[in-house]
Amino acid sequence: MSTSLRPTWVVLLWGLAGGIAQATSIAGVCPDGSAFIVHRLADVPCPRAKLVAPSELPPLRPELLPHPYTWHVDQEARDPHNPYNLIDAAQKIRALRAGEVSAEKAKLSRPQVAAAGAQARPDTAPSMKLSESELRDLMRLIELRQQVAPAALSVQDVQGREQLAIQIARSPSLEARILERLGGDPAQRRVLVFSAYSPVGSEFHPNFLVVQGSLTFRPEPSQPEEVGFLLGEPGPLPRGTPTLGYLVIPARFDPTQPMDLWWNDRSFSAVLSPVSAG
Repeated sequence: MSTSLRPTWVVLLWGLAGGIAQATSIAGVCPDGSAFIVHRLADVPCPRAKLVAPSELPPLRPELLPHPYTWHVDQEARDPHNPYNLIDAAQKIRALRAGEVSAEKAKLSRPQVAAAGAQARPDTAPSMKLSESELRDLMRLIELRQQVAPAALSVQDVQGREQLAIQIARSPSLEARILERLGGDPAQRRVLVFSAYSPVGSEFHPNFLVVQGSLTFRPEPSQPEEVGFLLGEPGPLPRGTPTLGYLVIPARFDPTQPMDLWWNDRSFSAVLSPVSAG
């Protein structure tokens, strides 16, 4: 009896698989938590996938959203637990300890001179001060640039209410002023200005990443030569209070061509200096 029924079961299973394969779309979730929507059963990207209707796919966690390969490369390069970076960290710790020992010996031998030298050390961190009217003009400029070179990100809650708005623009005049203040060769760098605003109060840190083709650069927030604030500071962003700042990126990034701008795990594409816009 089982022998006679086997062909029937084969036909039924084949028909079921054929029906699924001919469906408009096949959706599901892989064991690693990633989701997929494909047109053929053969295109399901993982074994033991759980198939569901596309409308029944659960919401994805931000860390499971797709990122470009260059984004992952940058994240790995900056991971302090990457063995490649642990070597540098160990060398810095040894050098720091050696420097502390040397400094302690110098302090014991020449305490008054060492103390005077410490008090006289100037603060070399670059800063950029703008007047109130200049800050208003810069805010207005960023808003106007969105009409010809939109580069904005809106962070919303689950109800679709805006929590944070970020805008980025390029101002050649401000770029010249900032690069002059920072020193070095201005031909090797470009400056982007950003604004952040929260209608409800939020948290903002300038965790940006710039991607263009195979180029990636992440301005380091702890380095004033790469990230600076013109108004406000990183951390809590009070309700209705804007903050303004700048990012310094290598000149090899072409503002007349599309680039991807990342903030945390969110991204948007922009052409900051369209040729037609000047």
